[in-house]
Formats: sequence, structure tokens, C-alpha cells
Amino acid sequence: MLNLGFNSRFTIKQTKMLSDLFNNFGVFQPAVNPTILAALFSGKLKKPLIVRNARLLCYIMDCLSQALLITNIWQSVADRTECFVSVKGKPITRNTLSSAKYCAVKFDTIPEKATIRQYIGILKGLK
Repeated sequence: MLNLGFNSRFTIKQTKMLSDLFNNFGVFQPAVNPTILAALFSGKLKKPLIVRNARLLCYIMDCLSQALLITNIWQSVADRTECFVSVKGKPITRNTLSSAKYCAVKFDTIPEKATIRQYIGILKGLK
């Protein structure tokens, strides 16, 4: 098992599936691989990930949190580790993540919600 930051413990298979999830929905630019995600979740990224869609990122991270796969204070961890930037290169702060999560969860702005939840359900069952 990989012992990762964000209080997560993903297996190599789970990290691979997570990279597929993020890449299939085009969350990051460029696409991420399992090694990059392992660095993200351990807080050891060499440079921040460029986020194409903050609401989608926040919805996925919130689903991971609700499934108890990452800490529920993931926004603070992301802010502290400075792991995300916008396509314009601006750091994405905890406040920005909080606003994006609110919009993603409270409003119907994520049409892929059911598919994402299925991914997370399968991911949780992988060992």
C-alpha cells in the first residue's frame, strides 16, 4: 500500500483508477498518471497541477472525502501544499476550492455526478 498524505491509503490499482477518473473527465491539464497522483496525495508534488475545471475537481474530491478515502479537510491540505493552480497560473486557495465545491454540490453543474459516484464506489472496493 502507498501511504499518502490527505490521510489516504491508496493501493497502486486505486491510484491507477483515480488517474483514469481524472483524465476521463479532463480535470487536469495535461493528463495525470498514477505517479503524479501519488505525489499529489502525499503532498510531494514538484509543481502544482493545472486545474481545467475546479467544480469537477471539487466534486470528485468531495466524493472521495465522503467515501472516507481522503481527509474531510482536503481543501485546507490542498491550500497548504499549494498543489493546484488555474489555467492562468493563479494558485487555487482553500476559499476558491470551497466556493467551487459549494457550486458543484448545491447546484446541478456536474452532469456526470452518477458516473463519478460509480467510479468512487468501484475504487473503494479495489484492494
